[in-house]
Amino acid sequence: MLSTTAAIAVIVVLGAWHLHNRRHAGWQASADGRFHILCGYPLVAVAAYWLTTAPTATAWEWAMGNAWALAAVMSFVAGFTALNGVTAEHARAAVQMETIEPATGSIRF
Repeated sequence: MLSTTAAIAVIVVLGAWHLHNRRHAGWQASADGRFHILCGYPLVAVAAYWLTTAPTATAWEWAMGNAWALAAVMSFVAGFTALNGVTAEHARAAVQMETIEPATGSIRF
């Protein structure tokens, strides 16, 4: 029963978090960011499986679950770094395009 409850909780929480993540400004612009974040979701599911099947906190299943959780965190960090990087790059490009050159004071035809 615990594993079923954990599976449902993981699916609901990751689904809600995915809906939130899709609103990130760099979501459509960064394929790498989307890839890493979307890889993180199944890694969390595998980690939750290993952590819920571990009989004790000192069993090898617990260590496997923590390793998968670490991989998921690293995937999410890489994904959000890519999303934030592409957002900052687009902001720099927009500022460069919007900069107005000094006026010469004359109209040229």
